[in-house]
Amino acid sequence: MSLLIIITLYFVTSIILRNSIGFFTNSSLLDYPTDRSNHDVPKPKCAGLILIPLLIIATLLVFFLERIYNTSWLIIFGFCIILFALSFLDDLKSINSKIRLAFQFFCVASSLLLINNINHVQLGNFMFLNIHQLSLYDTLIFFLAMVLWVWITNLFNFMDGMDGISVVQVSFFSLCTNFLAILGLIEINFLYFSLIFLAISIAFYGVNKPPAKIFLGDVGSIPIGFLIGFVIIYHMIKSELIIPFLIIIMYYLLDSSLTLFGRMLKKENIFKAHSDHFYQKIIRKGYSHKFVLSKITILNSILLCISMLSLIFPLFSLLLSVIITICFLYFFASRERK
Repeated sequence: MSLLIIITLYFVTSIILRNSIGFFTNSSLLDYPTDRSNHDVPKPKCAGLILIPLLIIATLLVFFLERIYNTSWLIIFGFCIILFALSFLDDLKSINSKIRLAFQFFCVASSLLLINNINHVQLGNFMFLNIHQLSLYDTLIFFLAMVLWVWITNLFNFMDGMDGISVVQVSFFSLCTNFLAILGLIEINFLYFSLIFLAISIAFYGVNKPPAKIFLGDVGSIPIGFLIGFVIIYHMIKSELIIPFLIIIMYYLLDSSLTLFGRMLKKENIFKAHSDHFYQKIIRKGYSHKFVLSKITILNSILLCISMLSLIFPLFSLLLSVIITICFLYFFASRERK
């Protein structure tokens, strides 16, 4: 039954997306080209309005049918809805970046505090945390997890600036999560969630592949980043299984981190929108979205294999993924104008 729901979800999502493009095109939810844009005509930027509710409803339905009663997911989806609403308002009318960041820290910190038994030290009961019982080590882990989670949440917003790029990243992340669940290394609920995530991503690819007809918008990219951050942080704290997840998002991590570091060195406002990412630069050189996306897909295929290899050789695989991704970024940076 659950598999049938997931297959049906793909078709339902595809139909709704295709039939909503005309409506959204005539709305105020359009992304107008600017001097830093990678497209030249206004396009809808609100696919997240459709994808996120479908993702949450489908996941809860499958969990109910499979009798997976996990309070953590209710907490996560609750805060995901808060970020969904805030991001929708940001798409309608830009909200100050510091306000958005404050809400993100609030949602992430609250999620960590409320999730029961999130790691080997019980972080309190469902609605209560006795912070005085935590050691210095646990406190440091908590703040590290919080900062990393917020960073991952924003990664998917920063990098969502090219046709199909988020679909590729989410799809490969879902595959990685699915493989780990099949191997019995993570809980069964992540198996179903990754399949649902994958079904929705593939459906979205139909309208987001080059040339894209509709974009995620902040209302899609921020909640997606938040949910992916949850998967990563949950396993980092509970089972210390983080390397495979870091490897599969290595391109996003390095492209964003190196770009941010470069902007800091140049004393630029890191909160201001820009077009300095490696994939944006090569598009500016005249290469098509399709060309760049195909190369990113190849890289992610390699990273998926390395993430599985990391189950046997963790540190070697992590280092290998960093080296390969840096070489890939160098390929983008050194490419001559077309």
